Amino acid sequence: MPMPTLAELKTHLRIRHGLDDADLQMKLDAAVDTASQFINRPIPWMDESGTEVPVPNSVRLAILIIAAELYANREESVVGTIYSKIPKAENMLHFYRVGLGI
Repeated sequence: MPMPTLAELKTHLRIRHGLDDADLQMKLDAAVDTASQFINRPIPWMDESGTEVPVPNSVRLAILIIAAELYANREESVVGTIYSKIPKAENMLHFYRVGLGI
């Protein structure tokens, strides 16, 4: 599968207008970077023969979840409410991590 697109992120967020497109694209790019850092490899990555590996659906969805989190929670802190992070994206990316050592 290819990388998640802005249109897919907007569908994921149920956004039908174009007012936030630049902001959403920035968050999508940041989500790809975050996922790439978490799994310690570029997205998409290459196999042993140098062929680009299709982005697995779980990695694509994790990127959309990270971008949605960045969109929904735009500040660094939450005041006056209980906020619980669900590690869904990390759980989906975990099996694609490389280079973690022993």
